[in-house]
Amino acid sequence: MTTLYCACCGRPFVRTSARGPAPFYCSQDCRLQMAVRRRAWNGRTATRQTVERHEVEPAPFGRLPATAGGQRAAASWR
Repeated sequence: MTTLYCACCGRPFVRTSARGPAPFYCSQDCRLQMAVRRRAWNGRTATRQTVERHEVEPAPFGRLPATAGGQRAAASWR
């Protein structure tokens, strides 16, 4: 069988079957640990993107932007 290395802990492990895609992790514990890390990384990235977006373009508060003559544009529902 082929020797692979775990993407989580780096430990060598033997692929048990040649069928299907090769596993990335040596155990269920490593699979769960990487799922936890992935959720943490995605949450941190989303938070960072939100902060950066608000730093670049602050949200408008108060009035709507004026159009010609100070009137609001007619809303089209079609």
